[in-house]
Amino acid sequence: MAEPKKRILVVDDSVELQEFFRLVLEDAGYEATAAMSGEDALTQMKAQRPDLILLDLVMPGMDGFEFLARLRSDFAPPIPPSILCSGFDLTEQEALRRGALMFVRKPLGPADLLEFVAQGLLGERVSAETAARERANSAAARSHARQAAAAFASLIRTDVEHRATGQMAWLAAYFGLETAVIALMENDRLTVVAAAGDPAFKTGLNLADKLTPSNEILESGSSLVLADASTHACFSSGPYRVDDARFFAGVPLMAGDIPVGVLCVLDRRPRRTSAEDLLILEEVGRQGSLALRLADLGRPKSQMPGRLGPGMLLRGSLEVLIDAELRLLRQTGGSMELAVVEMDDPQQMRDAVISAGNRERLAAGELGPGRVGVYKRDPGRGASGQMRTLLKGLEGTTHLRGVGAAAIGGGAHMPAIGSQDLVHLAELELELALETAGSTQRLVLQHEAG
Repeated sequence: MAEPKKRILVVDDSVELQEFFRLVLEDAGYEATAAMSGEDALTQMKAQRPDLILLDLVMPGMDGFEFLARLRSDFAPPIPPSILCSGFDLTEQEALRRGALMFVRKPLGPADLLEFVAQGLLGERVSAETAARERANSAAARSHARQAAAAFASLIRTDVEHRATGQMAWLAAYFGLETAVIALMENDRLTVVAAAGDPAFKTGLNLADKLTPSNEILESGSSLVLADASTHACFSSGPYRVDDARFFAGVPLMAGDIPVGVLCVLDRRPRRTSAEDLLILEEVGRQGSLALRLADLGRPKSQMPGRLGPGMLLRGSLEVLIDAELRLLRQTGGSMELAVVEMDDPQQMRDAVISAGNRERLAAGELGPGRVGVYKRDPGRGASGQMRTLLKGLEGTTHLRGVGAAAIGGGAHMPAIGSQDLVHLAELELELALETAGSTQRLVLQHEAG
C-alpha cells in the first residue's frame, strides 16, 4: 500500500503566495491546503490536522505569533511543527520562543522551500549552509527589486502627482482611515509621490523615515497589516518603527511581477481589519503602477482604462472589490446594489464617489465605452436607499443617458452569484433601459434569498 502523502497547511493572506506554495509542494508529492487567516487555519485543523504548517507572521486579525499560542492552548499533543515565514527580519530567537520550529525569510525560492519542508517534517531546523544560501538569495532578490523599482520611477514625472493625490483621497475615504500614501523607489529611497490626510507625508519625503517597514514591504513583496502597532514591540519602538500610527497597512505597488513602490494606509487609532480589506488594498497596489504609468504618458482620458482618476478602478480591480464585498455580505448579512450608468462625461459620477466616502462603500470603474459602474454595500439599511438618492441626482443632469442596476441580499443564504454575474445582470438592464426608455429610466433586478 502506498504511503499517504504528507499534508502541508499554508497559512498566508496572500493568494499569490498560497498558489506558489501549493504548486511547488504538490509537484514535489505533498498534499497542500491553504488558509487565508489564523482563524481559518484553526477551523481547518479541527477537521484534519496537517503534518506541517507554513505560517505567515503578519496577517489581518490573528497574526502568526497569536496562532502559535492558540495552537498550543486549543489542541492536544502532538502539535504539528510550524515554519514561521516573514519578509521582516525579526529575530529567530523570538520565533523559536513562541513555539515555531524554525523562522525563514521571504521571498523563498522553490528549492529552499522544499528543503525547509523536508527538514521540518523530520523535526529538524534548517542547516547553517541552507540558512546562508537563503540569506544570499533573499539579498539578491531585494537588490533586484530595488534596481527594477528605480528604473520604473525614473519614468514617472511630477505631473502625475495630482491624479495620484485624488486616488489617495478616495482610498483613505473608502477604508475610513486618516491617511493614504503612495511612494516609489528612486535613488535608493522610497520617495512619496502623493498622499492624502496627514500633512507630514509631503511629496518628496523618504517614506522609510516615518514608516520603517516600507522598505521591507517593497523588497520582499510582502504585505503588512497591524491592527494596533503598540502591541508589537518591533513596530512600536523596535527596528520596524511605525511613527504616529497605531493602525497600519502597507502593500507593494506592482509593475507586473516586480514591486516598484509601496502603498500605505494608516490611522492614529487601532482598528481591526479583514482579509477582504487587504485583498482590495493589494489589488489597488497591483493596478496602481499602471495608473501612474499611463498618466505619465499623457494618454487622453478617453483612452485610459477606467478613465483613471479619483475613485476610479480598472474593471479587474472593481470585480475583485465586488467579490470581496460579496464575501462580507455572506458573513454579516445586508444587501448590495450595483448600478451601471451610461454617461457622456463621468466627472459627476467621480465626484459622487469621492464625496460618499466609506459610509456608502462606493467605487467606480470602466465597464465599457462611456460606462461607469457604481456599487454600494450597506448591511444595516438595505441596498437601495443611498443608491437611489445618488442616481436621482444624476438623472437631473444632461450627461446621464441610462441606468441599469442589479441588487442582491440575503446574507449567508444569498444566491451563489459572483461579481461578473452581478455586473452582467446590471449591463443587461442598462441595455434594456436604453432600448425601451431612451434616457433616464432606472430598472432594478432584485435577487431575494430563496
